[in-house]
Amino acid sequence: MFTSNLISKSKYLFGCLINRHDNNYFRCYAKFKDDNRDCRRAIVDIPDKKDEVCPGPCERRKKKKGILHKIKLKIIEGGTNFGTPFRELRCEETKNESKKKAAAQIVSEGQKALPAPLRKPLPLPAPRPGVQVSLLGAETTVGQYTALLLKQCPCIKKLRLYEAHCPVPNCDRDLCQVVEDLQHINTNCHIQAFSCTCCDLERCLQNTDLVLIMDGACSTDSYEKRFSDQAAMVKRYADVIANECPKAFIIVGATPIDCMVPLMAKALSDMGWYSPRRLLGSLAVPEMRASTLAARALCLDPSYCKVPCVGGTEGEALVPLFSKAVEYFDFTRHNAEMLTETVRTSPAAMTRADGECVRAAELSEAHALAGLVSKVANALICTDIPHVTGYCQMDPGQVICSSRFLANLVEINGSGITKNFGLPKLSDTEVTLMNVAMNELCYKERLVCEWYNKYCSSSCRLEASQLHFFTPKHYDRFDDCAYANM
Repeated sequence: MFTSNLISKSKYLFGCLINRHDNNYFRCYAKFKDDNRDCRRAIVDIPDKKDEVCPGPCERRKKKKGILHKIKLKIIEGGTNFGTPFRELRCEETKNESKKKAAAQIVSEGQKALPAPLRKPLPLPAPRPGVQVSLLGAETTVGQYTALLLKQCPCIKKLRLYEAHCPVPNCDRDLCQVVEDLQHINTNCHIQAFSCTCCDLERCLQNTDLVLIMDGACSTDSYEKRFSDQAAMVKRYADVIANECPKAFIIVGATPIDCMVPLMAKALSDMGWYSPRRLLGSLAVPEMRASTLAARALCLDPSYCKVPCVGGTEGEALVPLFSKAVEYFDFTRHNAEMLTETVRTSPAAMTRADGECVRAAELSEAHALAGLVSKVANALICTDIPHVTGYCQMDPGQVICSSRFLANLVEINGSGITKNFGLPKLSDTEVTLMNVAMNELCYKERLVCEWYNKYCSSSCRLEASQLHFFTPKHYDRFDDCAYANM
């Protein structure tokens, strides 16, 4: 016991000596000298380094040592997980700035209610691209039905209807009444009416992107008579188009199309505005009839069966390729000839006399023409690149006869006709029909050249006695108005 007490007291003595030795050598003043004052300062007097974020000293509440002092407090946003009140570890300057910002946001006493929230204006939609279409010869029933279908086309922004002839009172409706009726359809297409009695052809064709020339002749007449009746009007259309809208895409639907397309090309060439890429004859009607006829014969859906037509547009010049209707299938020679004859004679079979009016397949023709115009309009605004069948000028490397124009498959885009696919592979029956069609096309093109050189050429061979269709019409109502006050 004595030994253990002695050892413990000796340890205590040595510990006191060591602590006293440390206290003797601990300096409570700074070793360096102040430059301004030649004195020594205590460590307590040396100020701490300023914090860049919080320049002032932060006041923190010290906690008493206890059990919570040994537990690591997990400080979360707004307090601790022990329910202690908020502790703002910010200096006074930062607190004052936050109070000023909060006071600025407080509503003044005079203002009783908050101002109405400002509603952000909705952004305007991007302008939708569209084309302007002029329909020449819209006084017929086919023209009015076509206008009804084109009014519902979203790619057409403006539709202009031109009345080429005075309507028959008992057969046709007044075009102005038709336009007023069509304006009530809730589409974005704006529709206008123009009449030949007011000389509105120039106004109708101003800045037009697409021109559709409709038919005004009876389909039961021969093509020579129809050509002589419609040639003067088509020639006038070509002259006005060259002056008002020379870069417009022209779709010729006036029969006979085999004659009207070369006439339009010749008239535009003399005016210096002919472009083979922007002139197309319509084969939409015979192609629609041939496709429907082949689909019914094969008990198929007509939308999945397409029969292309080559050669011309009517009569013996029209050659529907029934061998291309369904892949890996071909009609017999007898069936192909029978179907071809049915397609060729369908215009005369559908024509009927309703009193003084001559009716034809008006609804189906309007549907086919409206579909062709919609495809071309979408191609002009670069939303589609369709493949359509049309009567157009052949490439110089693809000419197989003396006729420059032939109906085949073409590709259309924003600049017009870009690719001419030519004739596909034909069967023996179709080759025989194509030989006859070539001779027919050559004869029709020769007929156009003779008519143009005789009536419209600027050479000295122009016979003034044969310009009977250029003479102005006589109106009795003008004389009545002129001599009414005498």
